[in-house]
Amino acid sequence: MTNDEKVRVYRIKAMMHRFFSLYENKNTNFSLVHEMLYEDGFEWLSPSGNLVGVQAFEDSFNELNKDWGHSHRPFAMTIKLVDKQKAALSFDYIYQHLQDGNIVLHAKGHYEIECVDNGDNFPRIQKCNLTLLEMIEVGGFIDMYEMNNALYQDYKLKAKQISKA
Repeated sequence: MTNDEKVRVYRIKAMMHRFFSLYENKNTNFSLVHEMLYEDGFEWLSPSGNLVGVQAFEDSFNELNKDWGHSHRPFAMTIKLVDKQKAALSFDYIYQHLQDGNIVLHAKGHYEIECVDNGDNFPRIQKCNLTLLEMIEVGGFIDMYEMNNALYQDYKLKAKQISKA
């Protein structure tokens, strides 16, 4: 893998962990999420409903109760660089949703993401397809904000260091 390819992979990983951490820290500023969404042909497909267009995603974001807790634990992440700008990101994850101190959703799922990297602050998600793999019946809430934020910072730093090499 060339240094340019390594930089792209780290930028994509940084973007994904930043995306998760914005939900986990009860962010209310959609512009921070918006900078990771690709305007042209954006789609978010999930078991809870499909969103076509960034405006539909923003409407959904604004409807979220920011007092709820969210936890995203990605694993088995693979990235395929399709061409000089496009990439495919695939990974499994554990998701937990907390309302009023109670876990209301604890599940294992899978993400398939197509993203475009035009050299902006972050690569941008063009299409995301989430699938539910299984419900998890036991376990306590694990706050993943600190971990996802640390991984975001780490991958961002790695990309910066390699690009200067």
